[in-house]
Amino acid sequence: MSSKSQSPSASDHKGHESEYAEEVKNPGLDVSSLSRAVRARKDEYTRRKSIRVKVGTWNVAGISGTEKDVGKWFVQGDGVCPKFSGTNYAHARKPESKSPSKHDEQKSDGDKKRTFHHSPEEIDLYVLGLQEVVDISSPTEALRPYVDLAPSKRWKEAVQKALPGGYQLVSEVQLVGLLLLTYASPAIGDSISSVCSTSVGTGLMGYMGNKGAVTTRLVLGETTRLVFINCHLAAGSDKGSLERRNWDSSQIVQRAKFDAVWSDVDGSGESGESIGDEDFTFWFGDLNYRLDDISSDDIDPHNDPASLQTTISSLLPHDQLGVQQRKGAAFHKGWREGDITFLPTYKYDVGSVAMFDTSEKQRGPSWCDRILFRSLQDKLRHEKLDQEAEEARKRDEEMKASGLDKAPLDAVFTLSFDAVNRELKAKVHQEVARELDKAENESRPDLTIVVDKYGDQKHTDKDPDTVDFGDIAFDVPAHRSLTVANTSGTAATFSFAERHEGDDEGTTQTPSWLVLHVSKSTDTAHDTGQAMTSSSGNHTLLPGEVANIDVTAYVRSIRHVRLLNIGKLKLEDILVLHVDGGRDHFIPVHGRWLPTCFGCSVDELTRMPEAGARSLAESDTPHPSRTDSSTEIRLSAPRELFRLTEAISELTERAVAEWSMTNGESEEHKAPWATDTSGGAWPFQPDTWTLKDPQERATLQISVREALDTNKSLTSIFAPETSSLHRLEVLSETLLTFLNALQDGIVTAKVWQDMEQQITAREKSKSPPRNWEETQAWVLEHLAYSPAHSVSFTFVTFMLARIANEVAPVSSNTPLVPMSKQGKPVVPNEPRDEQAGTVSQNRAQSPTPASATAFITSGSFRRKNRSSSTSAGTSPDSTGQNQSIARRQAVETALASAFALVLISGSAPLPPKEKERRISEERRRSIIEPFLKMVAVDDRGPSGGRS
Repeated sequence: MSSKSQSPSASDHKGHESEYAEEVKNPGLDVSSLSRAVRARKDEYTRRKSIRVKVGTWNVAGISGTEKDVGKWFVQGDGVCPKFSGTNYAHARKPESKSPSKHDEQKSDGDKKRTFHHSPEEIDLYVLGLQEVVDISSPTEALRPYVDLAPSKRWKEAVQKALPGGYQLVSEVQLVGLLLLTYASPAIGDSISSVCSTSVGTGLMGYMGNKGAVTTRLVLGETTRLVFINCHLAAGSDKGSLERRNWDSSQIVQRAKFDAVWSDVDGSGESGESIGDEDFTFWFGDLNYRLDDISSDDIDPHNDPASLQTTISSLLPHDQLGVQQRKGAAFHKGWREGDITFLPTYKYDVGSVAMFDTSEKQRGPSWCDRILFRSLQDKLRHEKLDQEAEEARKRDEEMKASGLDKAPLDAVFTLSFDAVNRELKAKVHQEVARELDKAENESRPDLTIVVDKYGDQKHTDKDPDTVDFGDIAFDVPAHRSLTVANTSGTAATFSFAERHEGDDEGTTQTPSWLVLHVSKSTDTAHDTGQAMTSSSGNHTLLPGEVANIDVTAYVRSIRHVRLLNIGKLKLEDILVLHVDGGRDHFIPVHGRWLPTCFGCSVDELTRMPEAGARSLAESDTPHPSRTDSSTEIRLSAPRELFRLTEAISELTERAVAEWSMTNGESEEHKAPWATDTSGGAWPFQPDTWTLKDPQERATLQISVREALDTNKSLTSIFAPETSSLHRLEVLSETLLTFLNALQDGIVTAKVWQDMEQQITAREKSKSPPRNWEETQAWVLEHLAYSPAHSVSFTFVTFMLARIANEVAPVSSNTPLVPMSKQGKPVVPNEPRDEQAGTVSQNRAQSPTPASATAFITSGSFRRKNRSSSTSAGTSPDSTGQNQSIARRQAVETALASAFALVLISGSAPLPPKEKERRISEERRRSIIEPFLKMVAVDDRGPSGGRS
């Protein structure tokens, strides 16, 4: 039976474990490297130390009361009968630094016998091994499922009472009749750690505890492991019993296991788990090895004590243990024993002194009780077949045979070893940790990041590590730069950590309004840098190399514009620059959003402050989306839309006139609106634009948007040398962007859904199509629910009609011209010179509710007198008129198609299938094109004085 238990006193020494637990508190250090570095300097914190270990063993044969004598023979060292004990010396030499040392010798003059004696206080470790503390011959004791602790308690009390004050029980372990007690003096108590005890049963069936061993392992000074083995091997003098003793000893070695020990001093990791890994081992107890062919009559030193040594020398060749060691059968792997200078310890007549067995069995005397020891070096030398380890001297053994058939045995060992000085080790540990931390920091990749400053930012008190973009406007990129330098001694690979942008944008490295571009300082052109547009954007800098990071804030998403306008999104974020194997850098970025009219709804634009959307940033005025629309004074339509449509109408007239004056009808310089492929949608078709420089175009668009947001004149933003054609193209593109950005569209999704359902129903019923007058009335009826949407629709379609009249004029005889009661459509609050018929160059005034609705409510569209020229004919005038009508129709269709996608809300998407898509596009175009059927429309309305 084998069992393993932790000593009760192990918890007392838990604080003296190696400092591994303290080392791992610093996660930045490699524990193994730290341990190796500390171990390399062990000479600085270890000091040579010697201790005395006293080992005692006694088979008490289950007789009670024997514990009363423990103080005399074990602690005090007073023998029972020195007369017959012989000369008690154990001559020993020190084969290596870590080995039991020579005992102190005391010599006396004359015929006094040599002896040695240590006071109890001079012993540092008392190790007592007892056998048969209970009657193991009793089946009750041998088969008891638990250990009888009563004997152990009696022995502990007796030993503690006999020991000097301050000694503490380090460990205790019991297996049936085997008991092992270990006590430490106050001087070394704090240096003991990693105490572990276990037991191995080798009795009945090879596992019962009536035979076997109990063992204890402890560590001294964090450097030296000691193992104590108290055993009781198989009895008997026959050959089978001898072989069983050898088997018992091998089983004890194989099956005894201890908890792992970490030692950063000798470089061992998890060690000391088995017998053989320790530095010193002491094996003692009732080994039961006999003397072969020796009877008690052959030993009679009583009459002539001087012949004691001669008698012992004659008996030793018959010692079974010595024979088995020489044969290599047992205890041969480096095990040593002090010189035997005492009579056999077995077997005496009970109650007699030095009287061998005189019973009927007359069992021969034997050295059954032994104390063996070995060091790790002894074991290693034996394994290498080196010379046998030199023997150490052992103290005289003194007998006390009164009441027992076996004598107690004890020995004192002096151990020299390197012990750790904890204060010195802690100092070395701190120094090594600092050195390793410094070396590790120097070997780790590290980057230095400098945020470059722009303009007046150089003299501000703002955080120098923050990227401040200042004011950020819609579709206007703001650039800042970072300088990244590798200031470490190794290559550094960096990237920007991924982040979750939103439910519909997935995982990105930066927010969608930020764009990063990385380039090394050695790059000769901007395009040689590597754009950080994906999660795989890793960049490597060698030591000393520098990279530049262009950080651009660019708000282009209309969804973001809407959120920024109403304050639900902030231009704030933190970029995480991750360095592989190094520390991360956190770079705050922020900007100040400038509110814009783009991205608002039609209703919000009618309630925008007169100073424009930009004024919301400088005042406490809330955004129109956060105010009560029912209590506010509102315009009849967005002033931004009115200003754009009026300016485009005027510039169209000027651009056409200027082209005619400079280029005429030359085929070589064909007008952009006269191209066969896409000229019909001019000036809203990109491939008809003559301003090709994207940088110049973007700059002008920024100025136009700025003027709309600040309610400034659209004419004053252009340089005098900018042609009317270029101005017109820029304003046209801005208008398309403005309409696309409307939150609800001029024709909302719900209104279009109702209109499309009616168109579909009419198509299914095969009703005749409405003429364009009926269509105009039907569309305006659906828009009548919101005057702002209705007037906005009129602004755009009236502008398109004027453009069509400029680029594709037809005769005034063309029918179906919408007219007001006064003979022309009324443009709300438009400043005019009625006598001169020209548009004022001053800033257009905002539309008013009354004037803006006049065109819709004051009258219906009426026909002009039809001309007889509408009849078929073959005259040249008729042919030219037909060509003009065809040209006009193409322009109307192209313009209506272009604006069908921007006037109707984007929330009403086109069908995915091609056929259904074409049908839907035709339906959308059909509600816009009828409003372009106005001929002779100028700045004074239809037929405004022109033929």
